[in-house]
Amino acid sequence: MKTSAPSSNQAAASKPEPNSSADAPRTLRGLCWTMVTRGSPRILILLVLSAASYRLWLGQWSWRDALVPLAIALWWPFQEWLIHSYLLHFRPRRIGPLTIDFAQARKHRRHHLKPWDFSDLSIPLHTYLYAVPLLALLGYLGRDIPALWTGILCFVAFGLHYEWCHFMAHSNYVPKTALYKAIWRNHRLHHFKNETLWLGVSSRLGDRVLGTCPDQKTVERSP
Repeated sequence: MKTSAPSSNQAAASKPEPNSSADAPRTLRGLCWTMVTRGSPRILILLVLSAASYRLWLGQWSWRDALVPLAIALWWPFQEWLIHSYLLHFRPRRIGPLTIDFAQARKHRRHHLKPWDFSDLSIPLHTYLYAVPLLALLGYLGRDIPALWTGILCFVAFGLHYEWCHFMAHSNYVPKTALYKAIWRNHRLHHFKNETLWLGVSSRLGDRVLGTCPDQKTVERSP
């Protein structure tokens, strides 16, 4: 039986759309390359290297240099959860003739509509317009306080780790370790099962403590 050749429209439709899941990195090397070509990870890498260099130069290590990272590690999942829940998933509200709708929330809605669009994936660059000067001011005021610089280093390192986990969850690369595979699955459930749950991106601690990490089998897929 003779079949007709597909039309040009059919052939075009069979190809993956730009920024589709088929375009996402599949290897660890590809994921790393995609990440370092984006502005936010590049800024965070520079901040981590700068803070680490100054902290090493300061020296004067003490028990506080172990306590500060622990405190940040415990706080970070809840900070992440709060920002994701109340800022990124903020719904537009009308107050008289005015509509309140934050730029970060609009960006995040686009991200949910196009989860494979890596150009809309990372921390907004305008965030660094106030974050970097604040960190610089804090570092200048505490330039002789080693534990403070340990905190600055850990904070920007956790930010870079957040970006890594987010890029990883939206790629075709499947992590090898149980920890990162759980984080990867957690965020994909947020996108493809129910966007009101599984709000952690680089950690599941906030979800576990605040009750937004149920057994996926008990949750219906949201519209």
